[in-house]
Amino acid sequence: MRLLLDSHAVYWWMAGSARLSGTARGLILDSGNDLLVSAVSIYEIELKARRRRVDLPPQELRAALRRNAVGDLAISHEHAEYAACLDWDHRDPWDRLLAAQARLESCAFVSTDEVFDGIGVDRRW
Repeated sequence: MRLLLDSHAVYWWMAGSARLSGTARGLILDSGNDLLVSAVSIYEIELKARRRRVDLPPQELRAALRRNAVGDLAISHEHAEYAACLDWDHRDPWDRLLAAQARLESCAFVSTDEVFDGIGVDRRW
C-alpha cells in the first residue's frame, strides 16, 4: 500500500512519540508499504523547528527519512491545480495540497485529522 504521511505523523514517528497511534505505527513499520512524505510536510516541520515549536533539526529529519527509505513527494502543477479546485470548504492551503496529493497519487493518508474524511481521502489512523 502507498502511504502519504501527514506532517504530525512524520514528526511523531521520528520523535518516537506515543501520540502516534498503534495503527499508524504498524502501517509505517510494515515493510510491505511504500512511504511518502510531501514537500508540504517538510516545509511545515522545518518552519516549526525554526520557530522552536518542535525539536527535530531539519537535517536530522531528512537523514532519518533517507535511512528509512521514505520517498519524497514534490508538489506538481497537477497537485496544485487539483487542490485549488477541490470542492471542499476548508481554507488551509497545505491541507488542500496534501488531500490532492493523497487522491491523485492513490495513497492512503496517515493522519489524525478527521477533516479529511469528508472529501474521499482514505485516511488511516
